[in-house]
Amino acid sequence: MAGSRPSRGREPAGGEGRAGTGSGQEGGAVRHMLEYPEYLAAVVFAAGGGVNALLAPHRFSTAVLFCLAVTSAGLGVAGRSAAAHPTIATVLAVAALLLALALGLLLLADGVLLVRRYGPQAALLATGAAGCAVLAVLGLDAVLHAVGGEAFGALMVAVNAAAGYLTLLFLVFAGYVFVRGRTTPLPETTHVVVLGAGLNGDRPGPLLTRRLERALAIDAARAPDTPPVVFVLSGGQGDDEVRSEADAMADHLRERGVPADRIVREDRSVNTGQNLRFSAALVDGTTPGHRATVVTSGFHVYRTTLLARRVGVPVHVVGAPTSPAYWLAATLREFAAILWLDRLPLVGLSLLLAVPVATVVFEH
Repeated sequence: MAGSRPSRGREPAGGEGRAGTGSGQEGGAVRHMLEYPEYLAAVVFAAGGGVNALLAPHRFSTAVLFCLAVTSAGLGVAGRSAAAHPTIATVLAVAALLLALALGLLLLADGVLLVRRYGPQAALLATGAAGCAVLAVLGLDAVLHAVGGEAFGALMVAVNAAAGYLTLLFLVFAGYVFVRGRTTPLPETTHVVVLGAGLNGDRPGPLLTRRLERALAIDAARAPDTPPVVFVLSGGQGDDEVRSEADAMADHLRERGVPADRIVREDRSVNTGQNLRFSAALVDGTTPGHRATVVTSGFHVYRTTLLARRVGVPVHVVGAPTSPAYWLAATLREFAAILWLDRLPLVGLSLLLAVPVATVVFEH
């Protein structure tokens, strides 16, 4: 048996030997995939992501599957190429370390900055906590590496795989939010629905003001011979607010010269789903054949689009600009909201990462 392996490399140079090369390479590729289950898992995840992209391109599960594929392939490369290519493995490890360190410090610094500016709000505290969690994983890596041993090595693989997967998923989501937040409005828009946000006393806060300015810009960009849009202002009165968000938005638009007959208030909603449903009912009841464009903050466009599909409201969503300092914290909050929105399928898919992790742990 020991002598049979080298004999495979000394095949005849004639045509018959070359004729079988194609099938031999295919068979070798299949054996290679079976010998390295991490790569096989990566191929399965990538194929599932491709199918999901064709059947339901708007679902976040597509991104989950592709991130699982990349993480599984990364586990295979890290677990099997370190000895053969130590330089490449070191470069990749240092790059991953620097990326994680930069993300952790950025989240922590952004959280501290926002808490000092706006006070200890839950979403802002969560941003700093996420940064601390990333840095804690790096600290745990250092401790486990110093202690050594197979058990601690297995724990380090599992922790790094989970942290790397979540980090990659968040970065993909942030990129998607950035792109979707720059969607352009529908041509021939008849109604602009502005989703409510927090008030500053009895006036629109910074987020809501930017949404209103974006709505006014849509109206101003229309051709001169087209009818002016109708503004549907959607937002009820929160427990900590002195008036409804719809009333505050209406005052803002009137101060900007919008006549009262072009303003429709929806002042009952308390969340995005109700914003969409109640606003759609108002528009449908007054204007048949309308074309509605919904305005929200750029980081909120993707989740609003998903919710619109879920409640059966045919609208187009565009984003208003957000302060760069607040964008990261808001995107992290949206990421958590999307994970919660589809928690059962997303958690079920994410648990499949245990298969390549277990393969690396038990084989090494």
